[in-house]
Amino acid sequence: MNNDDHPTTPPPRGTGGRVAEVLARGGIIEHTPPPRVWDAIVRSLPGPLSLPDDSRQSPVRRRRTRGAGPLLAAAAVGAVISWAVTELIDQDPVVNPLVAGELAALTEGGTQGRAEIVEVAGQQHLRIDLAERLDAGDGYLEVWLLRPDASGMVTVGVLRGDTGDFVLPAGLDVAEFAVVDISREHLDGDPEHGGDSLVRGEIG
Repeated sequence: MNNDDHPTTPPPRGTGGRVAEVLARGGIIEHTPPPRVWDAIVRSLPGPLSLPDDSRQSPVRRRRTRGAGPLLAAAAVGAVISWAVTELIDQDPVVNPLVAGELAALTEGGTQGRAEIVEVAGQQHLRIDLAERLDAGDGYLEVWLLRPDASGMVTVGVLRGDTGDFVLPAGLDVAEFAVVDISREHLDGDPEHGGDSLVRGEIG
């Protein structure tokens, strides 16, 4: 791909093209850094910039000017990298909804809600949103994915509050484990489902 297809804003006058040369080694910059990035570069330098093509400069001044080129290039690279990382962090991850379903109370202590499977950065997440918080009693609330015939189940985590976001195991087929179950579990050291389901619903 030709670099001319991705025009960038030129750096401030006096850099002699050194900044563009160093940055080009890292590849094409798809999104040009805003003016505030260049301002930060200039402010980070120890002294005022001088134009390298000024023939009236003294030998000492010319040596100082030539030395500013690598310094400005290094400052530019650091500033642009910091800007790029900040831009990536500030961007919200893309969420791709996959399947969803309604949750219903199974007992008097249950509640209604909604569950959905979404994809975030290549990973499947189960998101729970209940109408009200469940009472865990003297134990805790555990979230499961079950086969519709209850022949198998997978625990995905502990629910704290009325909402939750759980990263699902890699390779889990949510079409096979399509039932969401929230149970009240006791602190008895038994990792198996205790049989006290409060909320359940099918997604898909």
